[in-house]
Amino acid sequence: MLKNWVATASNRIYAGLNSKGKPFDPLLAPSFPGFGIASPFECEIEFDSNLTVTLTEREIASVLNRGDFAARVQSAVELICAKLCVLADKEPSPDVVVLAMSKEMEDAIGPAARAGQARPVRATPLQKKERKKLESDKKTGQLHMAFFDEAETDAVPLNRFRDFHNAAKAHAMKSKLATQLVWYSTLAGSGRKEDPATTAWNFFTALYYKAGNVPWRLRFGTQQTCFVGITFYRESADPNAATRTCLAQAFSEGGESLVLRGERVTWDTERDRKPHLNRADSESIVNRVLNLYSDHFGARPNRVVIHKTSRFWPEELEGFRSALGDIHSYDFLALERRTIRFLRLGKEPPVRGTVIELGQRNYLVFTQGYVPFLRQYPGMRVPNPLEVVEHHGDSAADRVCSEILALTKLNWNTCKFASSDPITISFSRQVAPIIKELPDGVDPATKYRYYM
Repeated sequence: MLKNWVATASNRIYAGLNSKGKPFDPLLAPSFPGFGIASPFECEIEFDSNLTVTLTEREIASVLNRGDFAARVQSAVELICAKLCVLADKEPSPDVVVLAMSKEMEDAIGPAARAGQARPVRATPLQKKERKKLESDKKTGQLHMAFFDEAETDAVPLNRFRDFHNAAKAHAMKSKLATQLVWYSTLAGSGRKEDPATTAWNFFTALYYKAGNVPWRLRFGTQQTCFVGITFYRESADPNAATRTCLAQAFSEGGESLVLRGERVTWDTERDRKPHLNRADSESIVNRVLNLYSDHFGARPNRVVIHKTSRFWPEELEGFRSALGDIHSYDFLALERRTIRFLRLGKEPPVRGTVIELGQRNYLVFTQGYVPFLRQYPGMRVPNPLEVVEHHGDSAADRVCSEILALTKLNWNTCKFASSDPITISFSRQVAPIIKELPDGVDPATKYRYYM
């Protein structure tokens, strides 16, 4: 089925009609030009019979017969990743492995099957308040009687194998092969959530990138700038745990990306509910980013831009500046979403790219809004601007805000006009759930293509 679908995609694919029976807007849903040597991609897919593996009925049954969803996912991941390790040992090894899932497998471990699973129970506001009080009292030596042992209330198991995509990506890192997952419903066109042209654009662009190519690049000028996103994710299933793991993503001006997992951090939640780094960890993570950048690109950058999802504490700034060494040009930006909204006269929201200066080094950037090229606003709700709540560095507001806008287009996992967040901070939403699934003894891959 995969080969037939790929063969069909060698010709132009049109978006067709929407749910109202009208043609899609060609600007929002452009036709797919086809994938082949004569297409804009200037390459084609080669299926090698020596690198093709088909699961047997017995192997599929071994997955389907497992009891619960997590057990089925674990069984499928172990089965498929064993096949990947065999493929990785072949010479030459494949550039990308497409995991084409059958209908039976999709019904057992696909998105619809996952949607039916129970979700973790979140603490109520009263429970959160009580827990915070208990933690505060512990620091002062105040004792409390409890109905349960402390180990029983605090020890929350790590939930793994909750999502096949994330678990498969993590375990596939053992083979060091990039993978592309495609479900039966995508190939069959059933339960379609997007038009066929957009499906083809997204599939083949991602495949093109995973094979070692860059679909598009940004033009920032001649200065070698390293864009770094520093975010935090929770490994524990406990939403109240005051421990996070730091995640750093580095992007070059040419679009190449690198991933680094930092150390687990614990911070003073009384001082700020959002995670922060101490001076040593701040210096360490930036040093590691710069060393990795130098290893991949042959030289250190001339300028470093850091985007962070929490405000900067003084010790963080000290650590970042110390790590830069002889790199004197830098910009550190703290980015947050606020509930503030702006309207303008007429029927359309503010234009994408609008910047409102609220104060000294405090800006609102409309990464979403009315797009003149599209002649419309490609969204459903009033756009929520991204706020630069802190800016430390040398550049003017127009430069750092223009870079934020440009980085919303540096996402090769989708071909839509732009994302709402720059890739420096949106990246963690894709990477963190996969890193949580990493098996013991496997280091996270440093290339973005292993996480897509």
